[in-house]
Amino acid sequence: MHPGSLFRKITCVVVLGVLAISAFTLVAARNMTRQGYIETMNYSNRQIMAMVQAKMEAMNDRITDVELTINNSWAFSQYLKTEPENPRTFTLVYDMIKQLDTVKPDTFYDVAVVGLNEQSYVSNQSSLSISVKELLGSRITQEAREHPNRILYRYVPQGITKNSKGSSAFIALKALASPGSQAVYGFVYVVMTQRDLQAFFDNLGNSTNNLMLLDESGTVVSSPNHSLVGQKDEELKQIIRDMDSHKENSRYTTLQNKPVLMLTRTMPRWNLHIVSAFDYIRALNEMQGSAYILLVCLAVTALVLAAVFIFISQITRPINKLVHTMDKVTEKGLPDHVEVIQGGYEVQQLSKAFHIMIEHLNRYMRQLIELEREKRRMEIHTLQMQINPHFIYNTLTSIKWLIWQKDSEKAIRSIDTFSMLLHSTIGGSRSLISVSEEVENLKNYIFLQKIRFGQQIQANIYLSPSASGCQIPKLLLQPFLENSFFHAFADRKRGVISVLIDCHNESLCCEIIDDGVGMPQSKADRLLTARPDEDSYSIGIRNVNARVHLLFGERYGVKIFSEPGHGTSVKVTLPVIRKGSDTSE
Repeated sequence: MHPGSLFRKITCVVVLGVLAISAFTLVAARNMTRQGYIETMNYSNRQIMAMVQAKMEAMNDRITDVELTINNSWAFSQYLKTEPENPRTFTLVYDMIKQLDTVKPDTFYDVAVVGLNEQSYVSNQSSLSISVKELLGSRITQEAREHPNRILYRYVPQGITKNSKGSSAFIALKALASPGSQAVYGFVYVVMTQRDLQAFFDNLGNSTNNLMLLDESGTVVSSPNHSLVGQKDEELKQIIRDMDSHKENSRYTTLQNKPVLMLTRTMPRWNLHIVSAFDYIRALNEMQGSAYILLVCLAVTALVLAAVFIFISQITRPINKLVHTMDKVTEKGLPDHVEVIQGGYEVQQLSKAFHIMIEHLNRYMRQLIELEREKRRMEIHTLQMQINPHFIYNTLTSIKWLIWQKDSEKAIRSIDTFSMLLHSTIGGSRSLISVSEEVENLKNYIFLQKIRFGQQIQANIYLSPSASGCQIPKLLLQPFLENSFFHAFADRKRGVISVLIDCHNESLCCEIIDDGVGMPQSKADRLLTARPDEDSYSIGIRNVNARVHLLFGERYGVKIFSEPGHGTSVKVTLPVIRKGSDTSE
């Protein structure tokens, strides 16, 4: 076997290529799987945090209703202001319970009400686990006294009611004051135990994701991981504070020397942060599926290699096919095309030489025929490529204006419209499109320009039903509409542009009329013949006129009529081309 034979080359290249691609695919699939897993967990954790926040915000509304009802209740006010042995106490307590039941669900946290007269009341048939004096002198009560108009949420290591005794608790408290007065006569406490707080999580945490409620001091108020509750983490507190200062809600960082993906949500009314510390390294190590990916890659590689070897063995015997091809040329003359025979080294060299010879002969014969056609096609393509950058530049200028105005919603819509406009005009291989498509492009362009000009310039399109199905070179009318927007109203703030499209005497007539400043007719005539370096304003018009002449002949083209102070009228005349005709694409 020849050292440079096709079999050896293909075998070496294909085997090495397949192995390289398999290795690359394995690494890429593994990385994509890992990244996808992290993104999925990130999204899942965000959803979990959103659910927790929604539950807690709903509960905040209930707590607010309860505490405001108590604050505005005459019965509670009288109970907390009268002497303990007052005969009306029983009646007041009955009224208090009745009023509280109207806003408090059947299953609700302990609600404790304490007055400066040392009277107290606790719902759910419970009672205080500490003395009234001790509660009134506590730090959280003093804070509520200092902020009588706010509902404060505070973490305490021990609950203040018998139902919450022996467990840390989270208390919503508010000072009670008479309407229109700042004189405090009591306090209301809504006591949430750890079991109550755990209900917000519904076992949503796991071994790789620590969910926490963190207060401003860095204390973990609640977490599915019970060992974290009550701990004060200065490192975590500093991370959250730094994220808040940079307005971040997610960050890759380290916590206790472990890399984590930190997510936060702020709940100002609770004075808490919902925190998710996702140990993504551990999660990736526990992730299943790596072995499955490896097995699939190995199996696919083995199948590909087997198919390659079978294929190579087949293409090493093509000598008979080459001989048969040569005989056909001898008998039937020069063919249009000769297929290159793939085979061993010797056969490949013979086949390539024979193929080159036939191709050279055919190419020489085709050159004269294709020369004029190629020249014509390249001229049209060159003109098209001159139009597109001019159009793109002006359109991007309008979008830039909108972004400068900081209107992101309209900017996004403008970019979407611009994308559709580029796709329909620049994208695709068709040089002819329907008039209705061109009109849609004009509407998109008008929308983009109105972002910049507003309603000062009105643009109207009138399309005859008989003309909507005709074919037209794409991006033909847009340069005229563009020039009207940018040049017709230079000295005026308002104006009207009208586009009229109709079929008349076997011709498609497109007319763009504006009531702008106009120009002398001599200048209008020069726009169709001026060189680009002589008058940049005429680039688009001159290119359109040249395209029409190249495509349809000198009979068709562009005419401009203008008079200073009376606007400008541009008339484009084209042949009527229906889809499916010889001249349409």
